Amino acid sequence: MREKVAPWLPAGFCAVLAVITTVANLWAYRKGGSDNSATMVFMLFMPMCFFFVGAYLTQLRDENRELRTRLDALDRAAQAT
Repeated sequence: MREKVAPWLPAGFCAVLAVITTVANLWAYRKGGSDNSATMVFMLFMPMCFFFVGAYLTQLRDENRELRTRLDALDRAAQAT
């Protein structure tokens, strides 16, 4: 289950962040102010979205390197025999 959900966690975080920002902005407009303080929260948390995506891509790259190493070892073993 974790393998199926893990790639979508960054997108889910971004979606939740966008919903929180939208609700906060709508609430601020309803109260009569338009200082966009919720937008500041969105901008400050946006780097976390990129961090999550980068962390997952790094994990995928490392797994890919490991698989290539194993495949090369199998190819060498097959050629040696």
